[in-house]
Formats: sequence, structure tokens, C-alpha cells
Amino acid sequence: MIEGKIAVVTGVTSGIGEALAARLVAGGAKVVGLGRNQERLAAVAHRHGPTFTPICADLASRPARRRALGRLREELPRVDIIVNNAAECVYETALYLDTDRFADLLEVNVLAGLELVQTLAGALPPDGHVINVSSVTARHVAHPKFTPYALTKTAIERFTEGLRLELAPRGIKVSLIVPGLVDTPIYDKVAGFDTARAMLHKQVPVWLSANDVADAMMWMLTRPLSVVASELVLLPRFQAR
Repeated sequence: MIEGKIAVVTGVTSGIGEALAARLVAGGAKVVGLGRNQERLAAVAHRHGPTFTPICADLASRPARRRALGRLREELPRVDIIVNNAAECVYETALYLDTDRFADLLEVNVLAGLELVQTLAGALPPDGHVINVSSVTARHVAHPKFTPYALTKTAIERFTEGLRLELAPRGIKVSLIVPGLVDTPIYDKVAGFDTARAMLHKQVPVWLSANDVADAMMWMLTRPLSVVASELVLLPRFQAR
């Protein structure tokens, strides 16, 4: 069900995106992967060979993002799968987060995914599939410092609901995956998160792996044509919500 399909995946240089790209390629799909780290992107492309097309772009930058989207529009007459995975995380309260930093977060976590779908929606066939990646923080803000990130993921969830209504008449599937704590490099870049991260590990010793989430996404992508896995919440054991 994946062989021969064309997938566009953001955030492929690490974590969930990298794990998903590997599974898609192994399943016979052609993957166009977006990432902002040129060196890591080249390494991913080297591993996967000609079935993987790398596009380097900083999705936080509108000019860079739109150049990448223009290339996708020109080079891809058909796209079967779109996965909006790329995201940034901050650990700061809404009252103290600088508004410029807030704007960057919204660019990557919300507007980049929205623009990607706007650009490629016309290239999706009747059996196309869009997957957006949310977070359980959109359902429950465990700490005030998760608020800015949770806000962006709440926006993604409402976008996904509306997109499903908009694309359903064309037969296009729209899915949302909502992971809990995932052990990925995204947290390595989050200032001030080390203490909270250690406390969370005491409460939830084993987090989800990127492979766990990628496997769940592959399950969503390989349901029968008549079935839409509209939403999947994935939690590690001991994380109650």
C-alpha cells in the first residue's frame, strides 16, 4: 500500500521524521524530505539513495520556506502522502516568552504545515493522505511553561479537523497523531528544560521512541482504503495523560 507512492515529510534529519522516512523508503515509497541542517540532511540522503530527495530549508523563515514550497510545486505533479512533523519546542510561560520567539514557534509549528498543505493539496489524488503531528500538551497543559508549545499544537489540531472536512469530499484521508513523551533530540535544544526533564523521567522512566511513533504512523497510512484512522493518541506506559 506504500510502494510507489510519493511522500513529503518535514523534519527528517532526526527523531520521528527520520524514523518515518526510513520506513517509507523501506516500503517502496519515494520520499521528499525537508530539514534545515544541510549536513544531517545529506547523511539521510546518502543512507536512502535515489528514492530520497532532500530539500534543505529553515521552515521558520518565510522566504526560505516559500522557496522550498515553490520547488515542491514545480517538481511534484502528484503527492500521495504529506506528513507535517517538523516542530520546535520551548519551555517558558506565555507571560515571559519573547513575542519574537513566539512568532518563530508559530512559523515552524503552525504556518509551515498549513502552507505545505495549501501548496500541495491540488496534487493529492483521491486516495491521498495527510498526517499532522500534535502533542498531548494540546489536551492538558501540565505546567505553565508548556503553554506556548501547547498553543501551537492546539492550532494544529483545529486545522486538522477543518482540513478533514474540506478534503473528505475528494476522498483524501486526514489524520492526527498525538504522542505523549517521546525520547527525541527536540528536547536537547530546549533551554531550561533539564530539571523538568529529569523529573519527568522519574515519573515516566521509559518514554516513547521515535520508532514507536513512526510505526504508529505507518499503521495509519496502511489502513484499507475505506478506513480513516482519524486520530491516534500514543502514550508511554506510566504516562496517564
